[in-house]
Amino acid sequence: MTKLLQFTGFKLCWFGLILIPQWALWPALAYLGWSLWRLQARARFAVFGISVLGMTMDSLLLQSGIFSFIGSEVIPLWLMVLWGCFSLILVQVLADWLRHWWLAAIVGAVTGPLAYWGGAALGGQLIFADTTLFLLTLALCWGLLLALVVAGRFLWREKNESKIVALQ
Repeated sequence: MTKLLQFTGFKLCWFGLILIPQWALWPALAYLGWSLWRLQARARFAVFGISVLGMTMDSLLLQSGIFSFIGSEVIPLWLMVLWGCFSLILVQVLADWLRHWWLAAIVGAVTGPLAYWGGAALGGQLIFADTTLFLLTLALCWGLLLALVVAGRFLWREKNESKIVALQ
């Protein structure tokens, strides 16, 4: 039940930050802070590292012209918070559900671009000129990102947990 609640918390943050970022920013930050406080130090470090990796990826995609944001030349604050929330759910839930790097790559290649595309349609802040280039580039980036994170999940797992996962 806990993982379902964590996933629900992330989805609420996602929808709030996409639809009404100016109102959802503080509740999402509170959720992120509370959740980080409950994590072990290694998992907090992983959330921070994945967030930085994701924000760097988005910054590079923004600078290369794959997408842009209305009224901003850098990734907006709400997207930075969204990366924190996504990194949190990745560490808490998704890395356990996606036990193989190849499965994570497939899931990332499909769901990552769809999340951006859906967010662009709902929120209207993200714009892109070439849909095919946008989706293919994001598929490659997200597939690689999730594969790397899932393959490296041993970095934040406790030693006992990694032995249990290896036996399954």
